[in-house]
Amino acid sequence: MCALYSNSAFGPPYKNVARLSTQILPNYFFGSRDYKTQPFLFDITSVAITSNVASVTGTLVSGGGTSPNAVPTVGAKMGVQGTATNSGAFNVDPATVTAVTWAPSTGIASIRFALTHANVSSTPDVGQMVVQSAEVADLVSSGSASAPYALVFTPDESDNSRCLGFQARWTGTLPSAATVALQGSNVDDDAQYMTIANTQGCAPGGVVASSDALATIAGSAVTQSGALYSFVGIKFIRAKVLSMTGGDGTTGLICTCFG
Repeated sequence: MCALYSNSAFGPPYKNVARLSTQILPNYFFGSRDYKTQPFLFDITSVAITSNVASVTGTLVSGGGTSPNAVPTVGAKMGVQGTATNSGAFNVDPATVTAVTWAPSTGIASIRFALTHANVSSTPDVGQMVVQSAEVADLVSSGSASAPYALVFTPDESDNSRCLGFQARWTGTLPSAATVALQGSNVDDDAQYMTIANTQGCAPGGVVASSDALATIAGSAVTQSGALYSFVGIKFIRAKVLSMTGGDGTTGLICTCFG
C-alpha cells in the first residue's frame, strides 16, 4: 500500500485502502516498519571505539528477510553479547544504530553506536550482534496526507473497535510549527475528508484538552504527540499535515494507530 494519499483517477476504486487492524501490530499512517524481517544476527570478528563511537564488525549468519537488498538501518535497536575486549565493554543491550557499513556480497557489516569509553583500536573479538528492523519515517510537508484505512464494524467486534489511539513522532529537522489532524470521510474522495476532533490529546509532559489536532509543534517544540478518539463512526480515516512551517527535506513523520 502506498504510504501517502493518491488522488489519481486511474486504477480500481479503493486500490490504496487497507482495513484498520485491531491486532497486536500497529497500523502505520505515516512511516513503516517491516515486522516480517527477522533480526540480523552477526558473528562478531572485531571491535573498536573512537571518540565514544563504538564500531563492531561481524559476518551475517541469519536474519534480514529474503531480500538481498535488506540492510541494517540507522535508528534500529541493536545488542551485543559475548565480547571480551576491555572486560566486555562492548556488550550492550540495547543500543541504537548510528551508522552502517555493509557489504552484501560477503555479509560483512560494521555497525556503529554511541558508547562512552576510552579509545580502543581495532581488536579481534568474538560474540554475537543482533540488529532489529527499524521504523522508517515518511518525508512530509504541508498538505501531505497518508493513504486511508477503512474502519469495518462487524458483529464480532465490540464498540471498542471504534476507539482509536494515535501516536506521532517526528524525525530529521523539526518544523518550527506544524499541525497534524485525523480526517474522515464516508467516501474515499480527497475533497470530502473532514477533520475529526479527539477526546483527549497526548503531550510529552502529560495530557491536553480535546481539540481538532492529532499532533502539534509550536515554537520549534513538540506540544502534542498523539491523541485518543472515541466511537469514530465514519468509513475511511487518514492523517494529514494541515500546516507546516520550517523543516526541510529531512523532515519525517511516523504516525501509528491502534484501534
